[in-house]
Amino acid sequence: METFVVLAQLTTEGSKSLDRDPHRLDLVNADLERMGAHVIQQYGVLGEYDIITFVEVKDNITAASIATEISSLGTAKLTTFPAIKFERFAELLNIQAYRTEPHTWQTQPWARALRWAARPWVMTRHVNRICRPLAVEGTEKLQDVRGPAIIIANHTSHIDTLALLAALPARLREKAAVAAAADRFYRMTMKSWWFSLFWNTYPVTRGGGKAALDYTMSLLKRDWSIIIYPEGGRFKPGRVQKFRHGPTIMAMEAKVPVIPVYLDGLYKLMPRGERAARPGRAAVRFGHPLSLADVTSVPDGTAHLERAVRELSIEPGAVESIAPQAAAG
Repeated sequence: METFVVLAQLTTEGSKSLDRDPHRLDLVNADLERMGAHVIQQYGVLGEYDIITFVEVKDNITAASIATEISSLGTAKLTTFPAIKFERFAELLNIQAYRTEPHTWQTQPWARALRWAARPWVMTRHVNRICRPLAVEGTEKLQDVRGPAIIIANHTSHIDTLALLAALPARLREKAAVAAAADRFYRMTMKSWWFSLFWNTYPVTRGGGKAALDYTMSLLKRDWSIIIYPEGGRFKPGRVQKFRHGPTIMAMEAKVPVIPVYLDGLYKLMPRGERAARPGRAAVRFGHPLSLADVTSVPDGTAHLERAVRELSIEPGAVESIAPQAAAG
């Protein structure tokens, strides 16, 4: 299977027609699936193009018929362009393709052993240098968590994951994988290996829908915990942003607890857009594990999780500092 890109422009009449009945695009995509073309992603209003479609097909013959099929949106008239291979499309736009498949070897015993041995170098020394101090509150709430869990937190800085991993009790940290944006952390082959091996991250495509949750679900079924940022990106501190439904769907389907976490002060240490970190105080605050067993709808579950993290953002309490040797454990 190869990936192709199709660009299309709608006439004014065609655009209005599609606005009146957006379901037409779903019907066309269903036709593409019947032709053997798998629609990976589709966007509307991208620059001068109205529709951009990324599809996987088995051969050039199928690819050649994609543009024609997309142009058959009922009475909608489109200007279409021949399907081009994704690699060529990336070259024309001067962008770099990124990896979407996880490195499945990262959960193997040898990878776990190497990650443990390298932790003082790739994690602890950086946390101790930047977070002065790193304070942790609420680890006693996690005493009864032994199996897999979904760990959710607000997201303001690239240091968030380092601080959260350092703060987690060792029994959870040793079997915790981190969901990372594929287009951010998996653009370069060597870097993708580094993050997968030492941070135990795996790629998640933004807006990837259910397919993006499959590997996460397989990890949970194998007793791995997951660290994920439900806001879907990094945001300035202050108000916790609206959560996406992914963690809720996974928690309800896998029947695992959700651990809410609030990360405080890390934005000041490395604001978005800056490459160099500046030392300062930071805190990681854990909440009580939550069960979604009695939740009847995904939106209700998401609101419940979002509320738990918001409450941690204003919750006072005693804070203990992590000693360097504790963070390394």
